Amino acid sequence: MSNPNRIQHGVSGDEAAALLADLVAIDSQNPPRREKPIAEFIVDRLDSWGIDARLFERPDAERPQVIAEVGEGDPGAGTLILNGHVDVVPPGDAEQWTHDPFGGEREGNRVYGRGASDMKGGVAAGMLALRAAHESGVDGRVVLTCAMGEETAEPGTETMLEEVSGDWGIVLEPTQLVVDTVGKGLAWYEVEVRGDAAHASRPGLGRNVLDALFAFQEPIDTYREEIAEREHPLIGESLCTPTMLEAGTKENVIPDYAKLTFDRRFLPSESVEGLDEEMETLFDGLREEGFEVSIERTRTYEAAEIDPDHEIATVVRRHAHDVAGIETDPHGKDAATDQRNFVNDAGIPAIIWGPGVSEQSHTVDEWAPVDALVDGVEVLCRTIGELCVE
Repeated sequence: MSNPNRIQHGVSGDEAAALLADLVAIDSQNPPRREKPIAEFIVDRLDSWGIDARLFERPDAERPQVIAEVGEGDPGAGTLILNGHVDVVPPGDAEQWTHDPFGGEREGNRVYGRGASDMKGGVAAGMLALRAAHESGVDGRVVLTCAMGEETAEPGTETMLEEVSGDWGIVLEPTQLVVDTVGKGLAWYEVEVRGDAAHASRPGLGRNVLDALFAFQEPIDTYREEIAEREHPLIGESLCTPTMLEAGTKENVIPDYAKLTFDRRFLPSESVEGLDEEMETLFDGLREEGFEVSIERTRTYEAAEIDPDHEIATVVRRHAHDVAGIETDPHGKDAATDQRNFVNDAGIPAIIWGPGVSEQSHTVDEWAPVDALVDGVEVLCRTIGELCVE
């Protein structure tokens, strides 16, 4: 089952850049949940290429997803699922940008705009590779899934994988064509602490939650140091970072309420249940001092990994090296992705791999390289030829 040169794409830099620019120009911010127009665009474009594509209305009919597939479905050949998300984070203050966040402007080798790297470049590569597979013909199947809600940890990819199945997956996040076989998990925690208010001229009559939190710095630091000793060879250490603090009602009122937010990055060896227990235990000291403490995990992306030498990783790594000279050492991503839905939920081995630049994600004047996009299409075509053609 190997014919890597069978799938021919003929994609030029100009065509790839134009498609990416079209995708970037569609405002698909989430929040506020604007995925529908770009999903409709993708279906229309794939339909114009003669590809069987449809809107998938779960889990939210107002924010449909895309499922498209090509191939004969021969059980003797494989099924490869290409996965991208179409939502993008808001651009922030547009005055900070030197390029229109939704202009899709091209300068030389770069296409600028929100989502260019994260991850409309990956979506464009998947669309163009799917077209090539359709035109060249495959014995197995190639499926493209375009998800809603990835930026807000919604079950977009998860629900599509209840509808489609495959032998391998490629989550087209920006990696500059480096194969990542593991991704860190992410959990956000909101810790609410309640004390007693009083006039600031008589602080002893109240219980100051800010004083309590500032005095509690040492246990938090100790916890962070302890979990940093948990390490993964490809994605580094476990992290817990306080990122937001809200407290106080007025300058002369002892604060009786504070909300502290933590960004918790975790490894595949750590369970979400274990994280919850650790966070609860961490604040027992404040409870013993008489403060009321409640803790809520508000968002979760589970960690996931496959063997660095799994077939899908080995094949894509080899073609990325042959096409673009990309390193072949095992590698991981220190951020969370929908790889977790493939590996943890659907039991499908999947890598994180795409043409965008990871460091450009969520930045001002975000851009994606055109040459890597074209190389990415070539790598995908070779991978399809090897895995899905007998």
